[in-house]
Amino acid sequence: MSRPGDDGVGRFRLDGKVAVVTGASRGIGRALATGLAGAGAAVVAAARDLAACEAVASEIEANGGRAAALRLDLTDGGSHADFVASVVDRFGALDVLVNNAGTLKPHFTEKVTSAELDALLDVNLRGPVFLSVAALDALSAGDGGVIINVGALAAFNPMEGIGAYGAVKAAMANWSVTMAREWASRNVRVHVLVPGSVATDMILPRDPDQRARFVEEYGARNLIGRLGEPDDLVGAAIFLSSPASSYMTGRPVFVDGGLLG
Repeated sequence: MSRPGDDGVGRFRLDGKVAVVTGASRGIGRALATGLAGAGAAVVAAARDLAACEAVASEIEANGGRAAALRLDLTDGGSHADFVASVVDRFGALDVLVNNAGTLKPHFTEKVTSAELDALLDVNLRGPVFLSVAALDALSAGDGGVIINVGALAAFNPMEGIGAYGAVKAAMANWSVTMAREWASRNVRVHVLVPGSVATDMILPRDPDQRARFVEEYGARNLIGRLGEPDDLVGAAIFLSSPASSYMTGRPVFVDGGLLG
């Protein structure tokens, strides 16, 4: 039911909001950055590859949006506060933080190395947690901040060959609930956006024949009958970032084609 004087549609708009998307140089991150901008947000595209982020920002501006590109290395915790300060200096606020950047490191358990586990922890857990902490004051300064932690089905349904990745993502999902509980009083909502199998370079085989088999096999495993595309995550991200989800926090939202069910 719409509120008085609200046609409902406007509650999904992000006009006047400032959003940061990490890992915005490609794949899901790029789609989320352009999608949030299309809903009215000023978007900061952040990743280690600054040139690729600049291309995303240029695309947003060419379509009439507001955007900036900033280099961000999530593994450098000492840079997080300066990064947030740069965002606020550029746009005057920070309302939405999308922790999308991630790494996979697929291996069966007996092949996982200590260095690989450290990389997974640094990028998929430590980075998002400490960036969120660095952004907390800015997020709580407005009329309601939002953190979206991009999760993984393997956090809820452990899968062979990516056990370390799934375990670290499970820890991030758990910690997201803690953040939601601790920061509700700061008027900051925390969500976990859980994609299913999405056609990105992170999961697709490089060999064309193997890629074709992968797309057919994994697409057939879910109820929708195809692999997801990065754009399939955009609607959920806009909803979670917007006033339309103001009564939601601390819960995972699955966009998986019905795979987990």
